[in-house]
Amino acid sequence: MSSPEEKLALAQKEINYYKDRLQKLSKAYMSLEYRTADLSKDVLQMSEGLKVIAELQDVDAKSDEDGLFESLAESINVRLKMDVAAILLPLHKDKLNFTLRYLKGFGQYDTESVREKVIEVPQDVFDSKKGVIVNAEDELNEFQTYLQSELQIDNLIFSPIIHNKEVMGYFFAGRRSQLLQKGKGILPYHLNILDAIGGVVSTVQNQLDRQQELEKLVAQRTEQLQKEKETSENLLLNILPWETTQELKKNGSVKAKDFNMVSVLFTDFINFTKYSEGLSSKALVELIDFYYRKMDEITNKHGIEKIKTIGDSYMCASGLPMEREDHALAAVRAAIEIRDFVEEAKVERKKTNKPYFEVRIGINSGPVVAGIVGIKKFAYDIWGDTVNVASRMESNGYAGKVNISASTYDLVKDYFECEFRGDIPVKNKGEIGMYFAEPFLS
Repeated sequence: MSSPEEKLALAQKEINYYKDRLQKLSKAYMSLEYRTADLSKDVLQMSEGLKVIAELQDVDAKSDEDGLFESLAESINVRLKMDVAAILLPLHKDKLNFTLRYLKGFGQYDTESVREKVIEVPQDVFDSKKGVIVNAEDELNEFQTYLQSELQIDNLIFSPIIHNKEVMGYFFAGRRSQLLQKGKGILPYHLNILDAIGGVVSTVQNQLDRQQELEKLVAQRTEQLQKEKETSENLLLNILPWETTQELKKNGSVKAKDFNMVSVLFTDFINFTKYSEGLSSKALVELIDFYYRKMDEITNKHGIEKIKTIGDSYMCASGLPMEREDHALAAVRAAIEIRDFVEEAKVERKKTNKPYFEVRIGINSGPVVAGIVGIKKFAYDIWGDTVNVASRMESNGYAGKVNISASTYDLVKDYFECEFRGDIPVKNKGEIGMYFAEPFLS
């Protein structure tokens, strides 16, 4: 049977055993607590990184690249608990030099100085498409030392943004050593987070690229449609007056309109058949076009509406579709200018033995009805006795003369030299007073 001393020694031995076990368990527990705390911190930061990714996934395709990168740099700085963050973009396309954009730094950080830096990325680093981690206590290579010096931060990460399998830029984020409680400032999972963010950025960039391409296509198509519209509009305006085209587009039809007083002008080439004999069809059309083009210029200059041409006859009207008080004056001025042009062309073309025309011009003033009829190959036209009389003024005129009716004479007699020809018989109209109009001699 053991003595009391032996029992006491055995008990003390057991106490020491359990005491030692308790100390070991306490140390293990504390170590687990530290590891749990570090893990919680890492999980929290990874969670914050995932929030950045989630925010990127919600970026609207209408966002612009500047807005995207600006908010992204801010998120990296704040959510990943960094002291400085930026996005580096190429200085020139297909170059290895990058400028810092969207730089976010702490108060004492020399933001302005760093912002002006150009970071030169070695070809091997660029081609590797891998990130670079720099921590103050690590043994650094030449590029890591260069980054630490240029970016003025002890602990940093330099991570590529890959888009369409090419480096479109780099993430830069850094931490100050004096603010670290323990361990390294930049950890591998930071690189993983930035890689994931870069992947989402690439997806968003694809959306932006597609949006830009779509906008470009829309702009091109809009420009094409605008040109087509202008072409159609110009073609329509070559057929109809502007006011009539607007009514036609708005209502699908045009109502005939009465005009109380307009001046209708007719021209006709004298002995057209004789002068055109011996000309080929092409040469004849070119000759008529030569004269009609100039007539178009003259009538357009005087604000006169061309109605139509019928063979060698040219018809226009002054005072429609917009009414004007000086319609007769404008018509006579245009007629004299047309007459002078034809006379000058005659002189010049005779010098080179080219064919030429002589012209009769007649004008009458009075009421007409104007509008378009039919649904196919429609044209703007005018009707009324005023038109018929204007045609008779032309057919009863002489070459190189502007023959006007008495109604036109009453409107222009104070502005032109008018030679009374007498009351001349007109088929189906009886006798009508006619005058030759000329400018006053200066």
